[in-house]
Amino acid sequence: MQLNSQQYNAIQLAALNREFVTGATHRFYRYPARFSPQLVRASIETFTDKGDLVLDPFIGGGTTAVEALRTSRKCIGADINELAIFVSEVKSTVLSEAETSQLRRWLPTFESGLKICRDDQTNREWQQKGYLRHLNDPTTWRHRNIISAALREIERLCYPRLENFARCVILRSAQLSLDGRQLVMTISDLRNNILKYFDSMLIDMDQLRSELKGIEAVYDPHIFKCDSSTLHENKRLLRQDPPKLILTSPPYPGVHVLYHRWQVNGRRETSAPYWIANKLDGDSERYYTLGNRHEKGLKTYFNNLESIYSSIAQISGPSTAIIQVVAFSEPEWQLPKYLEVMDSVGLEEMGSQVAIDTKIWRDVPNRKWHAEQQERKAGSREVVLFHTKR
Repeated sequence: MQLNSQQYNAIQLAALNREFVTGATHRFYRYPARFSPQLVRASIETFTDKGDLVLDPFIGGGTTAVEALRTSRKCIGADINELAIFVSEVKSTVLSEAETSQLRRWLPTFESGLKICRDDQTNREWQQKGYLRHLNDPTTWRHRNIISAALREIERLCYPRLENFARCVILRSAQLSLDGRQLVMTISDLRNNILKYFDSMLIDMDQLRSELKGIEAVYDPHIFKCDSSTLHENKRLLRQDPPKLILTSPPYPGVHVLYHRWQVNGRRETSAPYWIANKLDGDSERYYTLGNRHEKGLKTYFNNLESIYSSIAQISGPSTAIIQVVAFSEPEWQLPKYLEVMDSVGLEEMGSQVAIDTKIWRDVPNRKWHAEQQERKAGSREVVLFHTKR
C-alpha cells in the first residue's frame, strides 16, 4: 500500500490545524494526550469509505469512536484503562430526545441536592481503598462532599445511560476545579460549573443526535477493555474483514503523562476520577504507559510495544492503513527505535510519491504535561507515522 501526495497533504493540513477542540461530544472530558478530531476525521475520510471498519487499540478519550460515528464508519476501540472506556462510551452513546428531556426535568432535583455534609459516609468504601486520597484536607474536603452529594443523587436515576452521562458531567466539572490547579476553585464555582456543563453537554448531545439524523447508516462503536497485545485473539475482530484503518495514539516513550490520576494542591495525586466514574483503577503509572519512563533504554516500553504491534500486524490486511501520532522525550534515538520495532513485526512505512523520510510534525497547543520542563518541551511535539503490512 502506498501513500500518495494527495493523502499526505490532507493529513498534513489536518495535523497542523491549531483550532481548539470543538464539536460533537469532544469536550466532555479532557483526557490526557487528547487526539486531534481534525486529524482523526481527515484520516478516516482519506483512507476509508462509509461502512468500513476503523480500529483504535488505544481508544483513550474516544475521539476516534466519535468521528467514526459521525462519518458512518464502524469502529472498534480498546484500552486497558477503565476510565478511558467510560469516557469513550459516554461520548459515543447517543441519547434519545426523550432521555435528554428526562435529564432536563431531573436537573432541578439534582441541583437542590448539591449540599455539603460534614458527616457524609456514602463513599467510605472508596475512601478505604484510597480513591479519595488528598481530598480530605481543608482546601478539598468540601469539594469531595459536593461530589459525593452529586453522585448520591445520580444513583437515584436508575438508568445506566443517564447515570453515566451525569457522572461524566461531574467528572468534567471536578477536573476543572481540582486538577493541576495551584489553588482549587471555590465551592460556588464548582456548583456553577456542574450546572453549566450539564446544560452545555446536553446541548452538545442534542446537536450530535440531530447531526446523525442526516446520516444514512449509523454504526454504534464497540469499545471494550483489552490488553492490545491480545487483539489477534479477539473473536469480534476475527469474525470480520481486517480493519481498513488502524488509527491511534499510543503511550509516548519517556514522556510523563498521568492517564489515571489527577494532581491536586501541587502534584499530590488522587484516583478520584475512578470514584466519580464508578470504575476501578488498574495499577501504577507504568501500567498505563507500557513501562517506567526512567528505565535506561526504555527496554520494557519497547518490548511491550513490540508485543502490541505484533498483534496489530496479525489482524491487519494488505490494504490496512496504520496511522499513529506519537511524541518522544528524546526523539533523536527513540524515533529510530520506534520505527525499528514496527519493522520487526512486519510493518513498513508507506512511501512512494512522498519521500519516506518526510515526516509530519505538529506542535500541540495547550497540552498539559505533569512533567519536567525538558520533557515538556520534547513531549509537546508529535509526529504522524504511516505504516502498512509488509
